[in-house]
Amino acid sequence: MPAAKVPWFIIDWTSKSSHPGSSMSYHFQLNMMPLALGALIAGALALYTWQNRRAVAAAPFSIMMLILYEWQISYIFELAGTDLSTKLFWDKAMFFGVVATPVAWLVFALEYTGRKTWINARRFVMLSIIPVFTLVIILTNDLHQLFWTRMTLSAEGEFLVLVPRYGPWYWIHTVYSYTLIIIGFFLIIRTLLRWPTQYRGQMVWVLFATVTPFIANILFVFRIVPVLIDLTPIAFTVTGIGLAFAVFHYRLLDIAPIARDIVVDGMKDGMIVLDANRRIVDINRAAQQMIGLSGEQAPIGKTLPHVLAKWPDLIERYRDVLEAEDEIRVGEGETQRWYELGLSALLDGNKSLIGRVITVHDITDRKQAESQLQESEARFRQIVENASDIIYRVDTSGCLTYANPAAMRVLGYESEKDVIGRHYLDLVAPEVRHKVKRIYEHQFLSKTPTTYHELPAIAADGREIWLGQNVQLIYEGDQITGFQSLARDITAIKQAYDALRLAHDQALEANLAKTRLLSKVSHELRTPLGGILGYAELLQRNSFGPLNEKQKRATSEIVESADYLATMVSELLDEAQLRSSTATLLENVFSPFKLIKQATSGMDILAQKKGLEFSSYTDPDLPQGIFGDERRIRQIVINLIGNAIKFTKEGSVHLNVMRHNENHWGIQVTDTGIGIPKEAQASIFEPFQQVRSEVTRDNRGIGLGLSITKQLVELMNGRILLESEPGQGSTFTVLLPIKAIG
Repeated sequence: MPAAKVPWFIIDWTSKSSHPGSSMSYHFQLNMMPLALGALIAGALALYTWQNRRAVAAAPFSIMMLILYEWQISYIFELAGTDLSTKLFWDKAMFFGVVATPVAWLVFALEYTGRKTWINARRFVMLSIIPVFTLVIILTNDLHQLFWTRMTLSAEGEFLVLVPRYGPWYWIHTVYSYTLIIIGFFLIIRTLLRWPTQYRGQMVWVLFATVTPFIANILFVFRIVPVLIDLTPIAFTVTGIGLAFAVFHYRLLDIAPIARDIVVDGMKDGMIVLDANRRIVDINRAAQQMIGLSGEQAPIGKTLPHVLAKWPDLIERYRDVLEAEDEIRVGEGETQRWYELGLSALLDGNKSLIGRVITVHDITDRKQAESQLQESEARFRQIVENASDIIYRVDTSGCLTYANPAAMRVLGYESEKDVIGRHYLDLVAPEVRHKVKRIYEHQFLSKTPTTYHELPAIAADGREIWLGQNVQLIYEGDQITGFQSLARDITAIKQAYDALRLAHDQALEANLAKTRLLSKVSHELRTPLGGILGYAELLQRNSFGPLNEKQKRATSEIVESADYLATMVSELLDEAQLRSSTATLLENVFSPFKLIKQATSGMDILAQKKGLEFSSYTDPDLPQGIFGDERRIRQIVINLIGNAIKFTKEGSVHLNVMRHNENHWGIQVTDTGIGIPKEAQASIFEPFQQVRSEVTRDNRGIGLGLSITKQLVELMNGRILLESEPGQGSTFTVLLPIKAIG
């Protein structure tokens, strides 16, 4: 090869020059023989695999070999051409094979690796869009120079070669082609890694044979090796040799040996094939493991009695048997195994015996499971027969198929025969049969595994017995075959529950009636009391003329009694509204300082009348405005202070209004009164409840003040706390949320 390249001719499409003359001339040389040999091998492989195109991936492999054949032939003629026009013609013809090869390779890889269904007409057309467009660009390159922008003729050794300068579309074609090739390699490598070891030689030869020309193409396209001759066709010689070796040595595309090795050796069941003289002609791995030859070479050619010498009784039992299906036991103790044995005769076309096939299926696990199942069934039957709960079974038609002794005892039947075969609805109270039937049907149709329901059953003597039962579906495979119920006699529980429910309903009705009565009486009393109080106050003011001292005392008694009755009626009405949940809050922003001032106005006078000291303190840190029901909060304050003054004989009463924390404010009333015992503190907030003492006897009241206070506090989402010791006084603390701060 000369040290310097000698340019013969340069084509520059930008100047639209052309080669003079139109005749083609060639100069073939002996050093083209490797290319010719590679083309010949590719053509032969294409013909051979096409004749066997029913084999896996044979058709795309044959087409790929035909495309490679066209590529190499075109390149041979290009190299042999002695003028520019000849070389250009064959170079363009060569690209028919160049652009088609990656598509054919990917289709071959997909089908060969079991992904044939991925290739359909639409996807194949999409894969072919860029190759077809590339061919159009090549054939019309004179118009746009997208594929080649410049073409140079150069001498390389004894060859005159084209040296192109590529345009942008060439690189698009190259990237697309390499992408398809890499995807094909990836699919085959994945398959190679998953196949059994004995088949990887075939796959390695396929990879070696196909990757060689593409590596050569990369070296040429990217000028990794400084050689102007395209090494790709030469590498196809290696491809042809490698694929030929894979075809003839490893039987590439021949499914028969693969099927035998994968299917037969992959079987979990043992298989032995004998000839007419009972010699072993084939045996798979499972059979070798079963007879203890897993680590040895297959005993091909040995007689069966020789191989199974440890089990002479089996040899004797099946010596003259041609067809059989039987279960055999081998070994004793922990090493004992059970097998399902199958014998089949092999006959030729003349119905003459040419051998036998022995299949052996290990059923040890099944036998052990059957034995355990029998033991489990015996234990289960013993448990069921002695159970105190009712257990029965019903088939899908509704007929009883089993009932345990407890069912007979509870329902009063003497024998299982009295109920077996009867429809389960016959044992259900008539008024609920339709409902019970729908429950069973819904469970069956929805395939709900377990349901629970209660139903009245009819005993043999006509008594009604309530049963609470869990019902499970019975399956055989995927089919529902019936229902199994675990039931218990809940008649006594049902009766007690019904009695409790009746008592509860009666208590609710009584409480509702009481609330309605309180509300009605309060409304009816309020109007006449208002009239009495109004006229009495007019008399006090001498509106009907002056009164003497005796009349004034009587009028004062009337006003005081009317005030007491009005207070009691208001409390009764509040209690009724709160109990019936009809009381509502009228909330707005109010000043806590003003509210406390109004609520305590006159309280010091009441305290002085009893000789008590009254004091109050309002925390200056309280918000200037609080959102709440001002009237109800004033009612709470007055109730607590009034109670403290009422039940304190000596000492003091103190009101403390403070900010408890960032979100709550408090009203605390402390007295030095009689105190409340621990046992009475739980009921002190109940309506009409008072602590029995000398002080309470001296003070009128119906025991609703604290009950109303507690309910109002809870209605405002607050809480009331009590601290008290008998003889030391009490402290009531009300904590209310700060809903808004002005």
